[in-house]
Amino acid sequence: MAYLLLTWLLYPVLLLLQGHRRTQPQRILLIQTAKIGDMLCATPVLRALRQAFPAARITVMHAPVTAPIIEGLPEVDARLPVQSAGWKGLRGKLALARRVRSGRHDLAVVLSPSLPVLLALVWAGVPIRWSLLPTRVGRTFRWISPLLADSEPHRHGELVLDTTARLLGRHDIVLRYVKTMAESPQGELLCDALGLPASPRCVGLAISSANKLKELGEDKLVSLILGLRQRTASPIVLVGGPEDRPVADAIVARLPSVPGLVNSAGAFRLDELPALMRRCKLFIGVDSGLTYMADTFNVPLVSVVGPTDPREQRPMGPQVRFVIKRPPCYPCAFVFNAPYGCHTGTRACIATVSAEDILREADALEVKW
Repeated sequence: MAYLLLTWLLYPVLLLLQGHRRTQPQRILLIQTAKIGDMLCATPVLRALRQAFPAARITVMHAPVTAPIIEGLPEVDARLPVQSAGWKGLRGKLALARRVRSGRHDLAVVLSPSLPVLLALVWAGVPIRWSLLPTRVGRTFRWISPLLADSEPHRHGELVLDTTARLLGRHDIVLRYVKTMAESPQGELLCDALGLPASPRCVGLAISSANKLKELGEDKLVSLILGLRQRTASPIVLVGGPEDRPVADAIVARLPSVPGLVNSAGAFRLDELPALMRRCKLFIGVDSGLTYMADTFNVPLVSVVGPTDPREQRPMGPQVRFVIKRPPCYPCAFVFNAPYGCHTGTRACIATVSAEDILREADALEVKW
């Protein structure tokens, strides 16, 4: 709050240092500093900005982990990787403002609002600042919103892309809800090396989540694999990052007699995973980046939503089924307020999900087993 008060006190001076407002933005900064799923859901915004301002230079401020998603996209001219730990304290906030100012941006569009980021835009003199605001706009955001050229608060139970569409629509920018991401040709070689069929015949299974609150757990995954194998002879591919390899190894060790179980955890970079997704006839995961990636390529999928509210953000492909359990505490995880621990200590929204619940939804997709 002290930094916000200081900003208001110095605002007349900051206005003198502010860049020139142009009729058509020439340098645009899109800010999405959340993780993989959120960045995938930001790619429609990138496309909309490029279509509205084809000659503009577009820079994306992002978390380092999401770099492979956007690196090389035609809509992206430059990247500005940041970590929230780096903007702590006055020195960190000033450093962030200097990095923003060096880009000489004349329009910033904020999809992941936070006080340090919004202050950095003001301090850096970005003349046009548009931002989404959280569902519950507290005192801090109420005080900073007058410093924005335009803002749009998220409504409870509303798809965040709808909120974004309202904000952009006021400026005659049309948002179409089609995700995309960068792809590496190396992914096809990795799929071939794993012996995966080229046609979409595999079943992909996300074995973990960056938010451990959402994880299904080893026992449930083992039961799910056994149920899948009863239905299909297709390869079942365990999908995850290098940090998920121990769990994947443990699952494989528990199922030595299950044929066609492929452990790909840690084998793919993010931009190599599209090749795997295209070889899947079904994908199963929790509300995580991998599930949104499968949705990006219209893979039929089952999403176990856990504590999240799918009305706010969800896979939107033509063949998507959801597993939702509704204990009294559900939902507790939201796009602008995501806990990383269960406040009841039960994880009931995940613990009460059975392998049979997931398989029932998979059967409803009527995939060709």
